[in-house]
Amino acid sequence: MKLQELKNKKIAILGFGLEGQSTLRFLMKQGIEDITILDKNVIQQDISCKVITGDSYLDILGDFDLIFKSPGVSPFGEMLLPHREKFISQAQIFFDNYDGKVIWITGTKGKSTISTLLYTCLEEAWYKVKLVWNIGNPVLDEIDIISWDTYDYIVYEMSSYMLQDFTPELYIGFLNNIYPCHLDWHFDSMNIYKEAKLNILQNAENKVVNSELKGDTEILGILGEKIFFGEVGKYRYQKGDFYIHDKKILDDQNIALNGEHNRKNISWVMAILDTILWDEDRLKDLLAKLLPDFKWLPHRIEDIWSHEGIRFINDAIATTPESTIAAIKTFEHDLQTIFLWWEDSGFDFSKIRQKVFDSQIQNIVAFPDTSEKIFPEIGARDYEIPFEIEIAGKTLQMIKTRSMKSAVDFAYKTTFPGKIALLSCAAPSFSLWRNYKLKAEEFIKEVREY
Repeated sequence: MKLQELKNKKIAILGFGLEGQSTLRFLMKQGIEDITILDKNVIQQDISCKVITGDSYLDILGDFDLIFKSPGVSPFGEMLLPHREKFISQAQIFFDNYDGKVIWITGTKGKSTISTLLYTCLEEAWYKVKLVWNIGNPVLDEIDIISWDTYDYIVYEMSSYMLQDFTPELYIGFLNNIYPCHLDWHFDSMNIYKEAKLNILQNAENKVVNSELKGDTEILGILGEKIFFGEVGKYRYQKGDFYIHDKKILDDQNIALNGEHNRKNISWVMAILDTILWDEDRLKDLLAKLLPDFKWLPHRIEDIWSHEGIRFINDAIATTPESTIAAIKTFEHDLQTIFLWWEDSGFDFSKIRQKVFDSQIQNIVAFPDTSEKIFPEIGARDYEIPFEIEIAGKTLQMIKTRSMKSAVDFAYKTTFPGKIALLSCAAPSFSLWRNYKLKAEEFIKEVREY
């Protein structure tokens, strides 16, 4: 929808969090006045437009021409489904009114690291480039489409929420992987979740796909000739080196990123960059210069503190079982204590359960409601009381807790000098913290104040 089409429309903003507030500012800049805020919670702000809150805030959805829906609001709710054709997003407004080259990155895991590394490489290569995060400032705050802000490339990290019912025209669309995640938002359907992720490829001029998905017939069915697979074939990480075709362009030395999963992430960035640079030597020099200093994101495998020989690692951004399994593999031999969560996003926890049993992990902090999914054997145990239990032939020290202070205290008392205590969540933890950053901040605070 073009900007001029927003004029004279009766508009609702559904959800008044970070993006909803950004949308209000954007609409008001254009002189649009007929705006209503819809949010269940009372809004503690002085707002000049109409505001509907409380339990009946969805009752008037039919009164509007357009509804700007925040990404966190699922369109599949019983009261929302009849009005789905009216929903619009910041991402859609951005794409309908921006003419430059956009690279969209999505996947269940790895997309934040890949987006950030790609952005860093393009910036180092002297391109005018902008990074827009999935979790961060909304796109209409980052890019001024009203004043025709332009860049050589925009790197845009996308969630499945943003991609639902939206197939943008892209310069490059990259799909990293698809695991069950956020299925509660996607109508408890893996098919709906996957369909949202695949929207990133539908209208992309260049399609780059993780080789893990190469055998997926549904993906193959929507791919055109301009398709690049990482790792297998042209781009790959193999036996400690990085290759394009059979030519080694980089060895695995002086790379700050930990873990084999990050080596694969680097190979995906190689695949994307090669569609832009078209010069293997330039690509090699660029990566060789940046990788010794490029570190993981804040709250992703972050070494925060060592005390009495115990290393504490913050991996709060890991909110899927696959991400936590990758973190366990990174610290395989020294990892003794892990903090885990569970919330029902449709995950299958069987693999992480088995990984814990196969690893050197001896101590587990179980935040709500881990016991109900990963370790049903501890469901009857009381909170805040450490205990020893044997599960599947392995003896574990455990504590069920809602307190980060109690969790850190347990970790200090049970982790040996020279070993690692890892906070890597395996699932969201909204029952205790509004977002992963607040959880990470409390973890760091308690570790340092102990």
